[in-house]
Amino acid sequence: MTAASDTQAAAPIPAWARLSKILRSPLTVVAFIIGGVLCGIYFPAFSKALAPIGSTYLNLLKMVVLPFIVSSVIFSMRSMVRDPQSATYLVKVAGAVTVVSFLAVAIAGALTLAIKPGEINDQQSRIELGKVLNSQGPVATDLQMTLAPVAENAAAPSPFANILDLVPSNVFSALSSGDTIKVLLFCLLFGLAVGHVPQAVSSSLADALDTVYRACIILTHWFNVLLPFASFAMIADQTASIGIEPLRLMIDFLMVLGLATLVFMALSIFVIASRSRTSLWTTLKAHQPVLMMAIATRSSVACIPWIIDLLSERLRFNRVVVELLVPLQIALIRAGPIMLYVCGTIFIAQLYGRPLGLGELALVGVASVLIGLTTAGMSGIVVLSQMAILCGYLGLPFEAAFALFLAVDSLSDTLRTLTIVSTTAAATAAIAPCDDGLAARHHEPAEATSRAA
Repeated sequence: MTAASDTQAAAPIPAWARLSKILRSPLTVVAFIIGGVLCGIYFPAFSKALAPIGSTYLNLLKMVVLPFIVSSVIFSMRSMVRDPQSATYLVKVAGAVTVVSFLAVAIAGALTLAIKPGEINDQQSRIELGKVLNSQGPVATDLQMTLAPVAENAAAPSPFANILDLVPSNVFSALSSGDTIKVLLFCLLFGLAVGHVPQAVSSSLADALDTVYRACIILTHWFNVLLPFASFAMIADQTASIGIEPLRLMIDFLMVLGLATLVFMALSIFVIASRSRTSLWTTLKAHQPVLMMAIATRSSVACIPWIIDLLSERLRFNRVVVELLVPLQIALIRAGPIMLYVCGTIFIAQLYGRPLGLGELALVGVASVLIGLTTAGMSGIVVLSQMAILCGYLGLPFEAAFALFLAVDSLSDTLRTLTIVSTTAAATAAIAPCDDGLAARHHEPAEATSRAA
């Protein structure tokens, strides 16, 4: 027995396993990202031709996300119904959303007022900025196309219309269209109902959901091997599309967003390390796959499986609680868009020399939180267009500056995604219990299956 085990231990690692390990390395992803930037600068036509590769990879990730959310949320809700502490988790979620939202306002506002990215003193930079704005022509931020004349006496929209839009009239239509919020609401209610079904009856459904969950985990591990190539294609296309000039003009604005993102990431890693009782370095290393996925995809929803893997597999938080809270808080904790609205509105005010008083700054903060909470599931350009609401309150011209924000949206969207992913992981770690023994026993078969795959 000993000789046989020694022989197996000494067996060489297969070539595909070594290649897979290299491709999964964060250093490999970083190298491909740098290569994508250089390719976008020197070979823009070729870089734009690579765009379908990145879109295909994003579609593969989105293909897995919805089954992952459905299986994990329903399974977790069923388990939590039998947990007497489940109600306290939801109360803590509301507290986490409030704290993170107003923390985003405070950090982004303080950095923008201190650095003043909108105050351009160099005359040549002002001339080039004017050229960029004028080259875009009139930019419309109303993204709705009117296909029929509007009635003269149109009724005012109900204040409850947005709430009613969250309820899916047809869950299969919501699944086919990828409407994450409606799917999440259905899963929460359905899981709550399944939790009240006798365990002997619902156990077969729980086993089926667990099978779907484990299959999605295996698929995400497979797709992770393709991440370097997808990163190269997406970064090259983004660099070729935006060019260098808008980046140079908006460098101070991007620096403010970047500093705010670094502050959130540092705070999040500190919270997770404290809750998981691990060192800061160990926690940072565990974050590498999540952060690489956020940078490459710019999709917080696509990062859900990696956040769950980070907290439940790597840091041993309770799996049931993590699987419920991560999809829920991805939709509710919107620190990234809130940060954009605060920085962007103050940036525009500084750009046009409009000083803002304390009352107006308070209005910007509160309105940014309220608008930011509605951005779940929105695309980048729609998220940007929501800034027009804030500028309208303050009488600021948003349409001209919209071209600047649109030019650097790929980079600001990356920073927003990193902020959302980091704060969601930290908020989940602050709420979920850390149960090393239970988590290890529960996930041992899944890990073995993933390694075998």
